[in-house]
Amino acid sequence: MEGKRLTSYAMEELECPKCGHKHSLKKYKVINVTEKAKLKEEIMKNRLYQFSCEECEYMAPLTYDSLYVDSRKNIMIYMAPVMNAEIKVKIAELEQEKGIDKRLVDNINDLKEKIMIVDNHLDDRVIEIIKIMYLDQIKKEMEDDTLLNILFDYNRDNYCFLVFFQKKGIGKIPLTREFYRQVEDKYKEAIKEHSTDGFMKIDMEWAGKILFKNHNKFN
Repeated sequence: MEGKRLTSYAMEELECPKCGHKHSLKKYKVINVTEKAKLKEEIMKNRLYQFSCEECEYMAPLTYDSLYVDSRKNIMIYMAPVMNAEIKVKIAELEQEKGIDKRLVDNINDLKEKIMIVDNHLDDRVIEIIKIMYLDQIKKEMEDDTLLNILFDYNRDNYCFLVFFQKKGIGKIPLTREFYRQVEDKYKEAIKEHSTDGFMKIDMEWAGKILFKNHNKFN
């Protein structure tokens, strides 16, 4: 199983959608940042999953299925924009490996968010529960605008959530360590009950089920 976690890639020829220039692009199947630390920086700076045309300078995100591995931090994150039979087989093989956290995401922003959460020694399950709680704080804004996303972010030792609205743009909600610990302690058993050893898609939908199920218990 260890061999399946080593950095690997395939070369693929892509045509620029703007000018038609053909490119030979490196597409990673596995990104092991313990083995190749530089690749994490490439992801976080939006360089790795990126199509860039040297002919006409056209640029666009390039999302494809790949496995992110950080052995030191004991996590595997599988990014699958579209789930199909082939990817399900790959995931089933990887799920045989025990003793490592496994997450499933379908886009680059969620992958980057998971990486930041792990780097800050936080639990993404707690983070997603807090996002649902914070919806009350932005309820008024949501009445006349469309909420696009909420993502964890940090600046040195300061945690926050970036809130993306269709009209208003990006807002920010601070997150204190004290509140994080309170939520972590309050929902410890519920989180354990709703977790598995397999690849889990931990998002606001997952967190919403926990909050809905435990609403009467904690109120």
